[in-house]
Amino acid sequence: MSKEKVYSEIIMVKTTEVTPNKYNPNIMGDEIFESLMEDFKENGWIGQPVIVAENKNGKFEIIDGYHRWRAATLLNFKKIPIIVFNPKDEDHQKIVTIALNSKRGEMNSLKLAKLITELNNKYTLEELSSKLGFGVADLKDKLSLTQVTEEFMEKIRKDSVEREKEIPVIINFAVSKQQGEFISGVLEKIEGKNKGEKLYLLCDLYLKQK
Repeated sequence: MSKEKVYSEIIMVKTTEVTPNKYNPNIMGDEIFESLMEDFKENGWIGQPVIVAENKNGKFEIIDGYHRWRAATLLNFKKIPIIVFNPKDEDHQKIVTIALNSKRGEMNSLKLAKLITELNNKYTLEELSSKLGFGVADLKDKLSLTQVTEEFMEKIRKDSVEREKEIPVIINFAVSKQQGEFISGVLEKIEGKNKGEKLYLLCDLYLKQK
């Protein structure tokens, strides 16, 4: 007895009814995206429908096909083809997004690592390996990336704060020639690396005596 294969139904919806998700790890370079835009301009919608899940607000949230949707939006397409998928829960939706995107295009390593970290709270690495198509060792490498990245980013933030303190600020103000000569004469008598530092020390001393 042969089994009939069931195909998902493709429907047309308003482009404005489709919305991107917040966790998509797939990235596309500007040159490739421009090429996609040119194809859409010349031929209309080409390629697979956007795969979506209906959210609580009645909108269709993208599971796969963000860049096609974005190109259609920029080109003012009124409607686009979609396939509605009903995931069991949000984690299931994320798994499908990763699985589909890993088969083509490039992935944002940090976003992917964060997604896997979230999913690892519910699924073992062995389970994720079978669902996502990554080896267990590969998943471990991606999990370690989040820790390294967070530590690295924290160091960058601290270094940035320190550098910001050292960035010179130029202050301009106008005085008469006589006043300028007087100020320069006073600054010459104060110990410091430069006139800016000397002026700061002078202002600080004034405030302390107030």
